[in-house]
Amino acid sequence: MNVKTQISRLLRKEQTKAEAKLWKYLRNRRFENLKFRRQHPLKKYIVDFINIDNRLIIELDGEYHNDILQQEKDQLRDLHLEALGYSVLRFENEVVFENLKIIFDSIKKSVNKGTPKKTDGKNPLTLALSPRRGNKSTTILSTKKLTTAQKELLLNSGIGFIAYDAINIELLHVDVQDEIQNMIFTSKNAVKAVLNSEINVSNCFCVGENTKRLLEENGKKVIKTALNASDLANFIVKKHKNESFLFFCGNLRRKELPELLKDQKVALKEQIVYKTSLNSKKFNRSFDGILFFSPSGIQSYIKENTIGRSIVFCIGNTTASEAKKYTEHVVIANKPTVENVIVQAVKYFNQDLSSQT
Repeated sequence: MNVKTQISRLLRKEQTKAEAKLWKYLRNRRFENLKFRRQHPLKKYIVDFINIDNRLIIELDGEYHNDILQQEKDQLRDLHLEALGYSVLRFENEVVFENLKIIFDSIKKSVNKGTPKKTDGKNPLTLALSPRRGNKSTTILSTKKLTTAQKELLLNSGIGFIAYDAINIELLHVDVQDEIQNMIFTSKNAVKAVLNSEINVSNCFCVGENTKRLLEENGKKVIKTALNASDLANFIVKKHKNESFLFFCGNLRRKELPELLKDQKVALKEQIVYKTSLNSKKFNRSFDGILFFSPSGIQSYIKENTIGRSIVFCIGNTTASEAKKYTEHVVIANKPTVENVIVQAVKYFNQDLSSQT
């Protein structure tokens, strides 16, 4: 299986909320009997939605597309696709939730104009604007050691990389004296520590699909899963304000969740169940991109290095907030998984993957 197919399948599995909603209307010829495909490989790109018969492409843009550098890359990408004979309709994610009619009317208008002329791919515009091919000199730094499958996503894309653990995690012994009905987990490390201690875990509220998966694989009941700590705190305030909670956290835990709950008079106790220590390392070189998976990882890297002109890829908004203290060039993963961070890096650097098909 080539790398474009790998990435396409991963993106279909981890589609954004905006993509999922639009796909409900486009799939199985539900809209105007038009056949659309999603996350479809096309030359060196992977497009969000495509109707091949009418040579029409639809792109949905998240927050990171507001970045000036990314806008330039988007414009270049659209020019390449148009030079290949495709029309490109680009919308912000908000349009999907606020006014789908805009998208539907644009599709109808484009289709009614007729099928764009197909080119042979040798249009002078395409050749003049093509990015460097192969990106053999592109090297990124991962601040977390990667699995074999994760490494392959990068290696198959022709991207060089260095990986190290920017932080060290020590699981602590957990001893809970009081009976607490509701437990909060914002990381897998906290779950691992609690499971190792074999204490009775009741109703669980957590952050992240991976944290939820680990809890459920061990037979624990998950009441609510949120994308970040602030969203989880807001849900608890809205739905469970009069209940009591125990927050299992690390020694460097973020302050948003406990402060919001305490401000709203929610009964909350905290217990540190793992210790995070910075594993700082000096790199006497720069990187095209840096993958960050936690605010602590950023703090560890910054202790001995600078970000400079590197493009930073973050696993979520909390990590991105820390990264934005040091750089404006931040790309946030669509979903908080290591694989999605890698996919965003591969997409960003415009790998010329067509030679691998």
